[in-house]
Amino acid sequence: MRITNVRHYILRDVKAQYSDAGIEDFNQFQRDNYVAFCSLLWHPEEERLYCGVTAPNSDVLAKFNPASKQFEPLDYRPVAEPFEVKVHRSLELASDGTVYGATSCLYGLHERLQAPGGAIFRITPGGQPEKLAVPVKHDYIQTITLDDRRKLIYGLAYPVFKFFVYHIDTGEVEDYDYVGSITHISAIDDDGCFWSTWDSSNHHLFKYNPDTRKITYFHHGLPNARQESNMMYPGAGPVDCMINGGDGYLYIGTTGGSLCRLDPKTAEVTYLGKPAATTRMPGLMVWHDSLLLGAAGDNEGGCVFAYDRDTHAFHYLGSIHDAEANLTLFRVHDMRLANKTLAYVAETDVPGRSGYLWECELEL
Repeated sequence: MRITNVRHYILRDVKAQYSDAGIEDFNQFQRDNYVAFCSLLWHPEEERLYCGVTAPNSDVLAKFNPASKQFEPLDYRPVAEPFEVKVHRSLELASDGTVYGATSCLYGLHERLQAPGGAIFRITPGGQPEKLAVPVKHDYIQTITLDDRRKLIYGLAYPVFKFFVYHIDTGEVEDYDYVGSITHISAIDDDGCFWSTWDSSNHHLFKYNPDTRKITYFHHGLPNARQESNMMYPGAGPVDCMINGGDGYLYIGTTGGSLCRLDPKTAEVTYLGKPAATTRMPGLMVWHDSLLLGAAGDNEGGCVFAYDRDTHAFHYLGSIHDAEANLTLFRVHDMRLANKTLAYVAETDVPGRSGYLWECELEL
């Protein structure tokens, strides 16, 4: 197993320093062209990759066609308000082909009361983005998780870390307010319970049961949870990626670059190891047979790895480096598979230029 070819694709490009201090500092060219790839979603019926990006001009969505290697327009701006400048880890696919998403922000706290709040939106097959709700006033949405069977969307808000549940069919919002911690992406176990973190100091685990509408607050978390908090952004917890492994367990990539396993029956967390000498693990998915596929890497560049759940072995597949362009991915933010041998990786927060979409061919 290894990476055989790596290529990068440019949606829009700016070669200039970008600062999180405020999007108001951008000139018009930068506002129209800067992007950072944040969220990816493969749509098998359309054979397209949906991309959620950071964009100061609110043009925060695009589609990529792997056959033509071209981006296709998907314009959020007709329904956007000025503070919606990001689709963070917030794209989910329903069984009927509808894409659900949510918008986030980069505002300064002095602007908070001017901002309406992040929106949940949907894109029906062949349609355009349509807003459904603003679940939390003034705060924006960093991450969502879809329960397709129950028609629920779980969300975590920013900059105040609030937890909410949105009922798609009725529009009801269950607002559980401040939980003190936030995951990059969460997961749902086989019993339909949603898992995330709470407590601003210790970042303990919690479980929400949609049948009882009750939260179970555990008083333990991941290994090194306190040390690995604040690595994504101030106040954020140690969960970089969480997935349902289809084997009864949830698997968690941490901001420190480690892989852990969570048993939802007991809430026991097992440390599985570290695939590479890097921090961050925002990409993780079930691959084939007993393997998980992951992407890790912070500002020292990114890599792809596999983890064998039968043998408990890590396999390093290679760095994310475009040899033809002599360019290396800066920081991994998400990863999705178009098929078993073709992966796409989102790049973000690059000093001096926009982020790119990276394509990795995989040899089994």
